Formats: sequence, structure tokens, C-alpha cells
Amino acid sequence: MDSIVTDLVEVMKKETNFLARERAMMIFFTQLIATITQLAFQTLDEEICAQCKKEGFRVDRKSERTITFLFGPVTYVRRRMKNQANDIRYPLDEFLGIRKGLRYSSLVLRNVAQLGSNMVYRHVSQAIDCLTSWQMSHQNVQQLVVKTGEFIQARSTHESRYDGVITKKKVPYLYLEGDGVKINGQKKQSLEVHRFQVCEGSQKVGNRSEMIAPHFVSHLNRQKAYKEMMAYLQAYYDLSHTVVISNSDGGSGYEKAVFDELALGCLRHEHFRDRYHVHRKIKERMAFVPQLQHRMIRAIEHYNWQAVQLVLDTSESLIEEKEAEALEHLRLLHHYLQRSWPYLKSLKARGIRDPKACIGTIESTHRKITYRMKRQGRLWTTTGAQAMIRVIDSLRNQEFEGWLNQYEALPNDVVAQEKRWQAMKRWVQKKPRFQAHEGAFKGQIGEGKAKSAPLGQFAKGLNQLLMTPSYL
Repeated sequence: MDSIVTDLVEVMKKETNFLARERAMMIFFTQLIATITQLAFQTLDEEICAQCKKEGFRVDRKSERTITFLFGPVTYVRRRMKNQANDIRYPLDEFLGIRKGLRYSSLVLRNVAQLGSNMVYRHVSQAIDCLTSWQMSHQNVQQLVVKTGEFIQARSTHESRYDGVITKKKVPYLYLEGDGVKINGQKKQSLEVHRFQVCEGSQKVGNRSEMIAPHFVSHLNRQKAYKEMMAYLQAYYDLSHTVVISNSDGGSGYEKAVFDELALGCLRHEHFRDRYHVHRKIKERMAFVPQLQHRMIRAIEHYNWQAVQLVLDTSESLIEEKEAEALEHLRLLHHYLQRSWPYLKSLKARGIRDPKACIGTIESTHRKITYRMKRQGRLWTTTGAQAMIRVIDSLRNQEFEGWLNQYEALPNDVVAQEKRWQAMKRWVQKKPRFQAHEGAFKGQIGEGKAKSAPLGQFAKGLNQLLMTPSYL
């Protein structure tokens, strides 16, 4: 301890200003921690490998590896172990949660991915440079976020993820919503994030309302998002005594029939048209008569079709002869309201009196994705967008750290698939043996057939096809 203090004092005396002195102190402690950690890893490796030897493994070789932890990079030597079945293990890497092909610890993955879900990758790189003793480029930040998202998706979408659920929840009301949001993709593509969310209601937390037990599912493929939500509902809820209240804008893939399937087995299902989209449609179609928009909204809130028809007739009477486009807008609005009318009835009118009612929140919950993925002209690849969506959802569902803490939890079929893929890749990369060949043979039908006969005509055509082109 005395030597450490002496060395630290010498380091501090060498610097002449406050910033350089503190920076030198940080580097000193980083090197000190790295040295202590190396010794600790060496002791750990010996103890863990002794246990593995009892399981039939033997030391195959030793190899060096450098891993960047949150406190700085550490270079250590660990043993590679092998058994009679040629199964290979790195016991120290398994103990520390260091994954194959990565140079960063699990905590670094967690922190970088969480920062990347809130700010652009260049800002994450700057934050790391400012607050730690090591650096990371924005390209490395992107790679880590993508790998973390793929890692989480492989575990969160596997069929065995709900095997540990024993008892199912029984709730009186369940609120289910779905919608899509567009983001810009690279090469002038447009990507759509399909989202479903479910909660048990809302409660007041201070001056804000908060959803009770929410769960969010997002995917670039609507069918996959739908299947994930279906699996979650069937695994966690007993719907036999539950009233499921669904809400959507009625777009493609979010019709009532879709929510009927999600609410399969429930006591009762009530579907609503999203109020935000209804109001927006009214304001768009009745832009030429803004004074009547509020009357139309009030008529819908009171669920009075005669009042709705009266507002439409009044709007039509105010249209001048040259405004044919306005007449078309009214016609489209009339058809839209007719289609949506069964789903515009209020909760109270349907006999639902839940003080914790939570409906029409999907638009506000888009913000976590839209604020990160739609601003400042950002363009996304399919891989990058899906990884970012998965990271954001796992953080909101409070599952992020649980998935990252799983090192050996990869299901057997996924492990087998990875081994088959590696074997196939090695086989494809092998250079095939050269086999000599004589080329294509030229065939023809023998002589002796009349040219006017069908067989003669066929022989003539075949000879014309087999002729060598003049340009060769």
C-alpha cells in the first residue's frame, strides 16, 4: 500500500495543471486496477479449471485475450479445455460472461446499448471518451448495439422463453392496442415498425399517469410482432374471466379480426377505433369548414348518428359550386364514419366502468422509437433498425439485464443450428477438386428419313439449333 501511495504522489507531482493531474490519476488507477484484475483472473482460472477437470475436461492450451471492462482494458491468459467428445470450453470466459468474438464485457454492452437507444452513436462515442479512460468509435458503438439487439432477439423470441411461467394472471380488464409507424430506410426505402402493447390499466404517479404492467412488442414484420404478442398473452394471462379492450386505427393488419385472435378465450372483447386518428380524419376532411369540426367531434362523443348526419349536411350546404374536391372529402368522411361507427361507442355506453381504464395510449408510446429513429434525417438498415427496436423494447419491458445475464441459456436447437452453419460455411469455403471434362457433345438424328416426314423436319430443326453462331 505504501508503494502505491508513493507512486501516486510522484504521478501527481509531475503534472503542472489541474486537468492534466486528474487525468494522470485516472490513468494510474486504471493501470493499477488492470494489474490487480489480472492476478485475480489468474487465481479464478486455476480454481474453475480444477472443477472442470472433475467433469472430464482437460487443458488443451492457454491463450491470451484482451477485454475492455467499464474500468478499462485488461489482458489476461485463460485455459482452453476439451473433453473426450471434443467439446471445447473456456471456463474463465463463461464465469465472466465474456462472449465469443467480442472484446467488451457484458456491462459495457449493456451501458453502450442503453446509451445508443437514447442518443446518436457519435454522441455515445463522445460520452465514452469523456467519462472513461478508453475510447470507442461510433462505428464500434453501432456494431455493439446491433450485436446486443441480435443477442436479445435470439433469446426473447425462442419458443422456450416462457417455460418458467407456472401461474397465469387473472385480471378483470386488459387493454390491448396496435399500430404502425414509418421510419426512413437506406437507399430510399421506407420501413414500418409494427407495434403491439398490452397493459392492465393506468394509475396516477404524482401528476402523471402510468400504465400498469405494460408489455411492448415491436418488429419490422407484422406477423412476427403479432405472434410474439399472442405468445405473451397466452403465457402470462388466463383470459377466461377477462374483458379485453382493444384499440387501433383500423389500418391494414390492425382490424378487429386481428384483435379477436389475440383475445382468444376471453370473457368478452370490445374493440374501439383510436380517437386520435378519428379526430385527425375529421380535421383533414373538414378543413374547409373549421367551425363545424368541434360539432362533429361532439356528435361522435355522444354517439349520435343523426347529429353526425346533420353536420355532414350542413357542411355540404356550405360548399360552393367550384369546390368539387370538398364534396369528395365529405363523401370519404361519411364512408369512414359508417365503417367505424360500431367501434366509436364509448366505454361508458358499453357498460364498462373501470377507474383504471387506459385506452388510446399507443400514439404516445411511439415516442421512444420515433424520437430515436425519425429525427435529423436518420436512415436505417433493416438489421440496424431491428436491433435498435429490440433494445428499446427490452429496456421498456425491464428484461434487458435478464437477457444479457444469460450466457449458457442458448437453447440446444439454436446451438445445433449454429454448429451446422459453421460446418456448412467451412464446406463451402473449401476449394473443389478440378475434374477434367470433354465439353458438350453434339448430337444429331441419323440419315435415311424423308425431309417432309415429321421426323425429318425435327432433324432439320435440331441441326439448325446445334449450329455454331457466326459471331463465335
